[in-house]
Amino acid sequence: MDINAINSQSVNLNVNNQSSLQLNKVQQTGRISEISDELNLNISPLKSQTSEFSSNIQALNDGIAMSKISQVALDKQQDYLKNIEDKLANIENYQDKNDLKKEINEDLRAFNQVAYSTSYKQESLLVQNYYDEKDSIEVTTSDNTYSMPKPNVANVANNLFETINNFDLNNATNVQEAVNLIDASKTALSELANNFENFSKELEEKANEKLQEQNNSLFKNSIDFGKEIQDFSKSNINANAGYLAASQANIIQEQSVRLLS
Repeated sequence: MDINAINSQSVNLNVNNQSSLQLNKVQQTGRISEISDELNLNISPLKSQTSEFSSNIQALNDGIAMSKISQVALDKQQDYLKNIEDKLANIENYQDKNDLKKEINEDLRAFNQVAYSTSYKQESLLVQNYYDEKDSIEVTTSDNTYSMPKPNVANVANNLFETINNFDLNNATNVQEAVNLIDASKTALSELANNFENFSKELEEKANEKLQEQNNSLFKNSIDFGKEIQDFSKSNINANAGYLAASQANIIQEQSVRLLS
């Protein structure tokens, strides 16, 4: 056999192998670039959606917090009204009705203290202050605004204070009118607590809807990372197998050349 011919074949094989290997490298590099570009295209809008989603959820959570705080405060105010009701029911235990009025006034002051101190992020929840720009409690998301009228429960205490202190509590009719007024005030607070509860439920439903929308959006725009990695791994294995085959061919050729020399 002509050694020059063998050497020529060896050179051609090496050149072909190197060209093939180089092509595999280029194909892998191109595939990596495709995956990177696809990731960038999918991640960019997801970042924007995630930011908007976070803002919406935060706003809804703030509204739910305001509702829960208000309900707790209203329950506390109901306790003060119940105290007054019990004192009026046991009015015979007070020889001096002025002592009874003093105790009722203490409960009413505590009632008002709760009203004025109930707030969230410096926003009053149960009292309409002179400096309030809005007469409602509002929650604003990117696509809607949810609101409910802001109450002014301080008026309840003020009305009770003026009425009861002007009554002659030695008069049974006046006492009954005071009891009726307390009952009406308790009913008003119960209705207000229900309004806050319904407002909270509405916001919770919207928050759940937003969560579902976000999950659907992430699923729709997500990349099948498992498939991409699997395809890339297969390509990488095939390329490595090509490197090994080429190396073995070169070794065999070199050994053959040495034997024939």
